[in-house]
Amino acid sequence: MRLLTAASIFCLIATSLQADTPRPKPERFAKDIAAFAAQEPEKGGIVFTGSSSIRRWTTLKADFPDLPVLNRGFGGSVAHDLTVYADTVVYRHEPKILVTYTGSNDLNAKLSVDEAFSDYIQFLNLVHEKLPETKVILTSVKISLKREAQIPQVHALNGRLKAWAADKAWVRYVDCDSYLADASGKPIRSYFVDDLLHLSPSGYAKWTEILGPVLREEWAKVTKP
Repeated sequence: MRLLTAASIFCLIATSLQADTPRPKPERFAKDIAAFAAQEPEKGGIVFTGSSSIRRWTTLKADFPDLPVLNRGFGGSVAHDLTVYADTVVYRHEPKILVTYTGSNDLNAKLSVDEAFSDYIQFLNLVHEKLPETKVILTSVKISLKREAQIPQVHALNGRLKAWAADKAWVRYVDCDSYLADASGKPIRSYFVDDLLHLSPSGYAKWTEILGPVLREEWAKVTKP
């Protein structure tokens, strides 16, 4: 039997510890999910889901007036929460397109880049298994002034997600993050509200400008006779 070196043992321990990083408890969203569940499903459209960057997009329908968009974001959520509540926020609506945003809260909850990536693609793969005809628009994780120290992890996670999506016809990765940074890579103040974390109206306006052509292109594909 091959003996493990000290370095190998350390790596195994580190991996085990990493895998045990606790995820926030999904039960904290019981009321939000119950409110969603009480509403009739809107089938065959475009569902937006994810954390507060989606939930706070209160102008979503006005920003995409020609598209059947539905907001199913719940603030503070992580990718694991999306998996737990996928039936309510995604499956029952049978969307032709799903737009997802998550990742920042995952990293802020002390998950490693590997863990955040694993949780995210687990959710996306489950969606594809359940709804194989649904096109997923995977929006990049955003940077912020409040979480400026986490920018390297955000970039690393975005790199992993972009590479993962590259060979999958059912996923389209969209960079909705780089516009938030100046030439030095620092988040631009005007794109954030006073909490320095969430997007300002100008931040959402830019996000709308980026996503609009993508959504209309993909909607034309999935609704083509």
